[in-house]
Amino acid sequence: MRRIDILILALMTVFLSGCRLKRPENVLSPKKMERFLYDYHRAQAMSQSLPREERYKTAAYVDWVYSKHGLSKESVERSLQWYSRYPKELAKIYKHISNRIENEYKQASRVISKIEKKSVSIPSGDSVDLWYLDRTSILNTSVYMDKQFFRLNRDTTFHFGDTVNLSLQATFVSVDDGVPQKAYINLSAYYSDSVYTVDTILLSAGRVDMRIKLDHEKILQTLSGSVNYLDETDNRSAFLIISDARLMRYHEKQSVTAASASKVSDASPAEL
Repeated sequence: MRRIDILILALMTVFLSGCRLKRPENVLSPKKMERFLYDYHRAQAMSQSLPREERYKTAAYVDWVYSKHGLSKESVERSLQWYSRYPKELAKIYKHISNRIENEYKQASRVISKIEKKSVSIPSGDSVDLWYLDRTSILNTSVYMDKQFFRLNRDTTFHFGDTVNLSLQATFVSVDDGVPQKAYINLSAYYSDSVYTVDTILLSAGRVDMRIKLDHEKILQTLSGSVNYLDETDNRSAFLIISDARLMRYHEKQSVTAASASKVSDASPAEL
């Protein structure tokens, strides 16, 4: 190699090294930030699944994350302030978090698909929670993570006139304020000749409750629903955290007087 080529190569090396972003020593490395933020968001999502009267435990969940990683709130806040000045660096961290969640979700999806192929046993009782998936899940724009779907086939524990209520807590998480917060949620009752659906478009974080009262005269074939994360920007650094998911089925309550009157009206003249 000619001396001029060696000189140019050396100058380019010096130039490129000078262009590298220098991170202060008191700022957490990208790897440490990634590990902390992953656990931090999971802890917050888990705390949302607590009953309302136990939400005071949220601080304990978050404190546990700091303790696990041996970090102080001051060091994390200082690091977040630095990374917030360099959005691309923060986006890289969330990209890695997204990939990690996606890989875990793929494995979970394979397990869930095996479960869904089997007959889901529905417990009996006047008030029963039918939700059989994880209470907490994380969605983003990946084809493996943009939707959560559930389905229950006809079962003898469903009665005419039952009420079914889907409820969940939705939390949008993003490092980019420009990413739209949007999700589509639906609950459907399928009969042999018709379908009844309730749905909603969610544009901000909050509690979702939707209810279907089953037909008094038609036999339910399938009960299904889904949560769809809608983001046309395909931003893998944005997430929708679903927590405290419940699918309650309530039998219609009838008074003893009404039930007795029904029996009398159905009786034949001979029986009367």
